[in-house]
Amino acid sequence: MTRRWGLIGFGEAGRVIGGAITASGVDLAVHDRVLRDAARGPALREAISAVGATAADDLAAFADREVVLSLVTPATAVPAAAGFAPHAPSGVLYVDLNSTAPAGKHEVAAALTGVRVVDGVMTGGGIQLDGARIPISLAGPDAAEAASLLSAAGLNAAVVGSEVGAAAALKMLRSVVIKGMEGLWVEALLAARQMDVVEPLLANIEETLDRYSARDFATMLVTTHVGHAGRRQVEVRSSRDTVAGTGVPPLASSGVLARHELSARGLEAVGRHPGDVPASLTEALEVLRSLPT
Repeated sequence: MTRRWGLIGFGEAGRVIGGAITASGVDLAVHDRVLRDAARGPALREAISAVGATAADDLAAFADREVVLSLVTPATAVPAAAGFAPHAPSGVLYVDLNSTAPAGKHEVAAALTGVRVVDGVMTGGGIQLDGARIPISLAGPDAAEAASLLSAAGLNAAVVGSEVGAAAALKMLRSVVIKGMEGLWVEALLAARQMDVVEPLLANIEETLDRYSARDFATMLVTTHVGHAGRRQVEVRSSRDTVAGTGVPPLASSGVLARHELSARGLEAVGRHPGDVPASLTEALEVLRSLPT
């Protein structure tokens, strides 16, 4: 196993990951731009030392590193890669673990010409967990090697794609669902509070969700969406109006209505018979993908 690693960024996630890596016996150097701040630098230097790593004031110190992980803010992911580029040793593995869209991962790879770049993301609210339990998804031609190294260092890594950008796509599309549910819950519960039905609403939805696994629930919703989007759009419109009537801005429910209306128009345009529910999720997605917009 390679023993000389570098970590760019020592925020909340960086501290968890960094601590897990050093606990496995890896020689870890950490660079964070805050180290150059006269006020905050000393405390950060102490925090880095506390996990058994060495503070590196400049990325030039990474010239002997075999593996480099990047855990910075989305806005600084590309600048971090560009800053490392002049010092990147031959054969180094650069794992970009930042929460950026696929296009951002491609920009990182472009900034590191000749470097073996791996697209990585952390999911599941992992920074609240210990390093060994944070789910890390990896993609790219060298993702299998990165997964092996990260796993050997005590991390929970898995390959999800062969091209840079695939892991980022997974993270962003997961956010469509998870953050989408967050927005829907906020909107529905605020409206429910106005109408004094918070507890009955929670109980009703809980009973529904308890009947399905996540996979089965998604399959049921999407397949029946094909068969019933036409009539469901009427109920969704009433739902949006109900939210608006409580004084809560119907931002999320308006988006849901737009989705149903688009599907309903498309299904009608291609002559799809109402009530015709596809037999599988794959079939349903193919029907929806082919609809006119």
